[in-house]
Amino acid sequence: MSALENIPPLYVPKKRPAKDMEKLQDEMDKASNEQTQARKKLKAHGSFDAEFWSAAVNVESACLTKSRIASDISLSEFEGRQADWEKTEEARRLFAQIRAQMHRVASFSHQRDSLSLCKSKGGLITSFMKLFTSSPLGLNIRTGAGPRDSKTQSSFRAQLLKDYDSLDEQGNAWCPILGCYLDPDNVTASHLFAYKHGQASMDAIFGKICPPELFSSRNGLIMSAAVEKVFDIGVLVIVPDIPDRPTKQVLCGWVNDEVREFKIRIIDTTWSKLDHFVVGTTRWRDMDGKKLEFRGNYRPAARYLYFHYCVQILRRAWRAGPGQQAVFSLQDELGKLFWGTPGKYVARNMLKAFIQELGHEADDLLIGARGSGGDDKVLLNIAATQIAEQSVEEEDGEDEHDEDEEEDEDEDED
Repeated sequence: MSALENIPPLYVPKKRPAKDMEKLQDEMDKASNEQTQARKKLKAHGSFDAEFWSAAVNVESACLTKSRIASDISLSEFEGRQADWEKTEEARRLFAQIRAQMHRVASFSHQRDSLSLCKSKGGLITSFMKLFTSSPLGLNIRTGAGPRDSKTQSSFRAQLLKDYDSLDEQGNAWCPILGCYLDPDNVTASHLFAYKHGQASMDAIFGKICPPELFSSRNGLIMSAAVEKVFDIGVLVIVPDIPDRPTKQVLCGWVNDEVREFKIRIIDTTWSKLDHFVVGTTRWRDMDGKKLEFRGNYRPAARYLYFHYCVQILRRAWRAGPGQQAVFSLQDELGKLFWGTPGKYVARNMLKAFIQELGHEADDLLIGARGSGGDDKVLLNIAATQIAEQSVEEEDGEDEHDEDEEEDEDEDED
């Protein structure tokens, strides 16, 4: 049994009395110090060998310890029952963060053990390394798939606006999700497959495409900044504009359409802001089933919308606490995921590993997936990284990362 198949159950936080809060904060400070020291040791390694991955395990383990302590503190400060706390946004974010970090500890341990036995080769190792070294939870090296270059992002935005025929005569930008023009300052160029994962990771999952599509319009959408904030937190996804359980004839018709149409689906019906207004008199709840409205015939690639769907379904599952285990079957969502696989988007073994992680047997989802190849956990590794990082950003903003960068600068001066 591999390390990935032996991930322990989700940590159950404990409600502590007020007298223990100071002790908990001391534990948090200790874990933060251990994380800092572990990161220094990690950065000292010159090669990505078994010792490197052992150090990476220590870094992620320290992150996991901090998240567990944070959940104890959050629950202890909550005035109410634990069952009610588990339904709060903060608790759900912590659950997702903890589960993603648990997966990364197991994944890095597996990498360490594998390299202890043999020397790994190939593009998937390169993909994994670029992903980890550019991660705020990893080395945070500003190379490869690190933070976006402003010129590259500006070019990406300009290309999206052009290809999707987004601008009107006054320079306002069209949001196909809301179906209205907005001030250009209120829209953003959003990647479907996140830029920080890098081209190597995209190639590892979807196969090499020429020319590369990480910064292609096929991998992006112009959307309202307000929508973009919700797009990656497990609330809504973009799916084909066809019935949820289509006949083969309907599905084949959509797949073969020269211009494919899409719609919004709300997958988290417990989100606390569903009744908040998005624009005008439209609430988030009203977005469910809304058809995307494009100005021309250009469309994003279904494969990248499918990847985004996978990440959000995984996020929703991981946000469920110990008292909400029923969500892990995800029967309603996964039973409808026929559209992602008619095209050869993801390797069969990667998709199967993803489905098994959700605890759901759905062989029908594998129909049409491209042949098995490469690391079967690469899809989960990348999804876990994205979920872990976004959970930390929701909690801390950029402060923690900025502190790390300042620390690095101090080390360079010594």
